[in-house]
Formats: sequence, structure tokens, C-alpha cells
Amino acid sequence: MIAGPENWKEAAESLYAGGDHEGALSAWEKAEEAGPLDAASWLRRGIAFRKTGQNEDAARALEKAVALDAKNADAWRNLALAQNQLDRNDDAAKSTEKAIALDPANARTWIVRGFALHRLGRYEDAVASYARAIELNPLGSDGRRAWNNRGAALDNLQRHEEAIESYEEAILIDPFDIYAWNNKGVALGILGRHEEAVSCFQKAIRIEPDYATAWKNLGVAEKALHQEVRASEALKRAKDLGLD
Repeated sequence: MIAGPENWKEAAESLYAGGDHEGALSAWEKAEEAGPLDAASWLRRGIAFRKTGQNEDAARALEKAVALDAKNADAWRNLALAQNQLDRNDDAAKSTEKAIALDPANARTWIVRGFALHRLGRYEDAVASYARAIELNPLGSDGRRAWNNRGAALDNLQRHEEAIESYEEAILIDPFDIYAWNNKGVALGILGRHEEAVSCFQKAIRIEPDYATAWKNLGVAEKALHQEVRASEALKRAKDLGLD
């Protein structure tokens, strides 16, 4: 798309809507040269940066979005996502508080908050945040993510039976969720239920044959069952896939 100086912003919006984030970012750069961008443009620009893995730029863009419009819950939530990616977890937790104050019924914001709290080691608070997300949206992709993440926080609290129940809820929503299968296997292994753990890791691998983490965990579980040949094969496969 060729755009003149007067419609770079329009071109950016069109490219963004079509999923061309790199093109949209280039157009927004041109648009900014012509004049200041509004809060909505900074929000979408920040999302585009985040989608292309440019998290520092994403955070800066989203900080401008909230500076221009502090009442935009979507901007605060996306800022928290970028901050989480940068390990600025305390900042992310504060950003989600801003978003929740504006839009307390958004399940995704509670999930992002839970992730930040989890990374801060505040596992009880993370469990509560994921539980609130589940109350708001127990099904779909948000529900699946909240159940899985709740399980991970419970594992960190050594509440492995409850964690397994959470992973099973995630699997009910999406039986092809390799992360929930893997995480359930890990929790079962901690409880010494290695045969069940093997089944979980095998399920994850059937869904995604190149899932290196599941191969490694399968090797550990097989070793615990004294299946040395199978353990060696699984650990070699994990190493071949780039996991030491």
C-alpha cells in the first residue's frame, strides 16, 4: 500500500486490521512524523509491537496510550502484558489493578494479573486471581488458560492434588492442550504416580511430537519406573530437540 502524508494513520489502521503488524508499525512511524498520535493509535501500535516481539517498544507505546487516556482498561491490560514479558512483574501487577478498577469483569485481565503475581512468588494471590477469571469465564480459551495457570500456582504451593484437578478442568475445555497434559504429568510425578505421569507425557507428545519438555519429563518418569531404555530414548529425543 502506498500512502501520502495525509493518510499514513489511515493506512496504519488498515494494515493493523489486516494483521500486517510490521507494515502498520512502519505506517504509524510516518504518521507520527506528520503529527502527534492519539491514545487509540498508541494502543494499537503498542499491541503491534508486542505481537512482533518488540516488548520494550510495546511498553513505551502503551505507556503513552495510558498517559493520554488513563481510563482505557484495554491499554492498561496490554501494558501489563508487555511488562510481564520484560519481567517487570511488579509494574504489571499495578497495571492490572488499574485495568480491573476500570473493567472488573474482564477475565483476561485477571489472568494477566495472576501471571504477574505468580512471577512475584505471590502464589496464593495468583490462585485467587485465576479463580476470579474462572468465575467470570469458566470456558473457552480464557477459561482453559486460567485453569492451567491456577494449577501451576497450586503446584508451587505444594497443593498437587488440587493442581491436578485444575489441569483436568483445562483438559476438559481443550483435550489438545499440551501444556495442561504436561503439567498434570509433572504433578503426578511429584506425588509418585509415575505410570499416570507417563501417560500424560505420552498424550502431550502424541498431540505435539516435537514438544521437547514433555519428552524430557517422560524420560524422568520412565527412569523413576526403572525403564532405563525407554528413559534413555526419551531423554535423547529431548536433547535432539534442543533441550539439555
